[in-house]
Amino acid sequence: MIQPLVDFRARLAPKEKQALDASGILTSAIRGFALTITVPSSASPVRAPRSGLPSSMTLISRLSCRRAGTRFNARGIDDDGNVANFVETETIFAAPTGLCFSYTQVRGSVPVFWEQATGLLPGQQKITITRSPEATQPAFDKHFENLELSYGAIHVVNLLSNEKQSELELTHRYRHHIRRSPLNYADEHSTKEHELIKLTEYDFHAETRGPGGYEMASMIQQWIRNSADGFAYYLSEEMEERARTNGQDYIIRRPTTILQQEGVFRTNCLDCLDRTNLVQTIISKMALEIFLGHKSLGATQDFWARHSSMWADNGDALSRIYAGTGALKSSFTRHGKMSLAGALADARKSATRMYINNFADKGRQNTIDMLLGRLMGQVPVHLYDPINDYVIAELSKRSAEYTDNEVIHVLVGTFNLNGKTHGLHEDLSSWLCPNVDASQQCPEIVAVGFQEIVELSPQQIMSTDPARRQAWEAAVRNCLNENAAKHGREEYVLLRGGQLVGASLSVFVRAGSLKSIKNVEGSLKKVNTSHPYSRCPCANLPLALH
Repeated sequence: MIQPLVDFRARLAPKEKQALDASGILTSAIRGFALTITVPSSASPVRAPRSGLPSSMTLISRLSCRRAGTRFNARGIDDDGNVANFVETETIFAAPTGLCFSYTQVRGSVPVFWEQATGLLPGQQKITITRSPEATQPAFDKHFENLELSYGAIHVVNLLSNEKQSELELTHRYRHHIRRSPLNYADEHSTKEHELIKLTEYDFHAETRGPGGYEMASMIQQWIRNSADGFAYYLSEEMEERARTNGQDYIIRRPTTILQQEGVFRTNCLDCLDRTNLVQTIISKMALEIFLGHKSLGATQDFWARHSSMWADNGDALSRIYAGTGALKSSFTRHGKMSLAGALADARKSATRMYINNFADKGRQNTIDMLLGRLMGQVPVHLYDPINDYVIAELSKRSAEYTDNEVIHVLVGTFNLNGKTHGLHEDLSSWLCPNVDASQQCPEIVAVGFQEIVELSPQQIMSTDPARRQAWEAAVRNCLNENAAKHGREEYVLLRGGQLVGASLSVFVRAGSLKSIKNVEGSLKKVNTSHPYSRCPCANLPLALH
C-alpha cells in the first residue's frame, strides 16, 4: 500500500530524500524476527580484559513480501522468480573490542510451480506440480540469478524426503532445473569446481530416524563443509590509525572490513519451517566455529546454549507467521535433546496447525493480500507529483515512438474422448493445424480441452489419475512441434494443465513467448456437486500476456 510513496521517494534528489526520511512520514517495517542478547564476558569467546564489558549476539530474519502468504495458500515460485516463505537470516556477533562477525543464510519454498491442497488428514494434502519443466525454467533462472547477484555462489540444501512420493517429485524437478541452470554452464569450459549452484540432498527424516535422533542432523556438516569454508563470513575489526592535525597527534579508531561472505546456503524442506530451522541452526554454529577456529578461540557451553535458544525463538516466530503455530522440533533446537514434553508439544502444534490451515488461513491470506494491494478491484493509492505526472503524460503522447504492438494468434480446440485412447498415436494435424493463412500458422498460444478423458468410474471421481491427460498432452505437443518445424518456427512447451475427473484443459505456448507470460493461475470447479457422477466440471486457466 505504500509502494507509491516508495516510488515517489526514489525520484527525489538526495537532500529531498533526507528531508522526507527525517519527517518520519515513511516508516519501513520488517516482518520476521529480531533479537539481541547480551553475552557476559565469562561466556564470550572474545573478551575485553581491561573493560570486562559483555559481548552481544543478534539474530535478524527478514521475510520477503513479494510472495507473502499462509502455508497452503503460498507455495512455490511466481513468474518474477519470487518464492513463498523466502527469509534472509543473519547471525551477528559483536565484541567490545570492536570485532563484528556476521553470517547470512536464506530459506525459501522449492522454486518450481506447485500447489498443495489443505486436508484434515496428511494423505489428503496432495501436491500438484502445475507447470512443465520447459515453462518453469525461465522463472527458476530468474530466482537464482537474483540470489547470485545478491549473495554470490549458492549451495542448495534440500531436506525433502526420498520416501514420500510427492516430496520426491519436487526433488526430481529441483535437481532437473539446477542441472539446466545457466549459472552452472557459463561457458563450455566450466567444471564442477566453477559451478555457481551446488546441491546437497539430505533426507532429514531418514537420517534422524535411528537411535541418534535429531542429533544425527549435524552429520550434514560433512557434505557442506567445503562450501562453508569457501563462502567464509563477514568480519570487521576496529583499527587504530595515527593522524596529525594542527601539529597535534590523534589516534583514530575506525571499523575496517577484513573478510566478506562470498556465498550463501539456501535451505528448504516442504514448509521451510521445522527441518529448515534446525539445519540452519547447525550451519550458523558451523560458521561461528570456523570463525573462532581462525582466531584460535573457543566457545563455552553457555555461549552455544544462548545461540540455540535464539534460533529456537526465530523458528517459532517464522512458523507462527506462515503456519499459525510455533515450530516443531524447537525443543531439540533449544535444549539439544528431545524430551517427552517436547514430543507432546509437537503433537499439540500439529493439531493446531491442522485447524488453522483448514479454517483460519483463508481470512489471514485475504488480509495479507489487502495490505499488499493484491485483491481484485483494489484501487491503488495515487500521489500528486506534478513533475512526474507531466513527464508521464508527455511520454504517453509519444508512446508510438518507443513501443511496439504485436498481433498474436490463439487456437482453441476441444474434443470428447468418451474415455478412449484411440488417436493417441495418430495424426492430429487435421484438428490442431487447420489450413489457414500462413501468417496464422503456429499460433503463439494453443488451448486444448478434453471431455471424458477418463471413464467416469467411482475410482476416478475419488482420485483422478493424471496419466491419461499427460499422454494426450504429449501427443498434442508432438503434433504442434512437427507443424512448427515444418514452418520454421520454435517449439511449443506445456505451460499448464488441469484436470477434474473427466474434463481437462491444457495450455501450450511457443517457447519464445514464455518471457511475456505472467500470473498463470488455475482453478477447478464441480458445477453439479449434488450428483455423485457429475459430468459438469470446469477448468479455468487465466494468464497475463505482456
